[in-house]
Amino acid sequence: MLKLYALFLSTLFFIQSTNIHFEDMQKIGELLEHYNLHHDRYNDSFITFISKHYGDLKESHKKQHQEEEKEHHHDPIHHDCAAQTHIDVCVNTSTYTIKVVKFIESKETNFYYQDKFSTFEKQKIFQPPQV
Repeated sequence: MLKLYALFLSTLFFIQSTNIHFEDMQKIGELLEHYNLHHDRYNDSFITFISKHYGDLKESHKKQHQEEEKEHHHDPIHHDCAAQTHIDVCVNTSTYTIKVVKFIESKETNFYYQDKFSTFEKQKIFQPPQV
């Protein structure tokens, strides 16, 4: 069960890190239809199709096939997100010196125990019953 949970979480982290949303999962059917169109018209393999829409050939494909612009708008994983990371770097130029203090051992004691509760006669804990 622990391995199944770890597998589920690692898959979830991977999907979230690739910026795939739930709406993209719903558009997988449209992506496959568009792939079939490319396969029939241009005889593209799946790797070439992915490269034309998400990789190196994206710009040239966009210029050559402007009639497919409406179909490309509905492809999944086309998000316009500007992820910005703000990193602060603080450089501390102060120097600190640690002063070593010698420990002086003292023979005198400052602790005196005083019993705050006392009776004149100390009671024993276990006493025989009295009649």
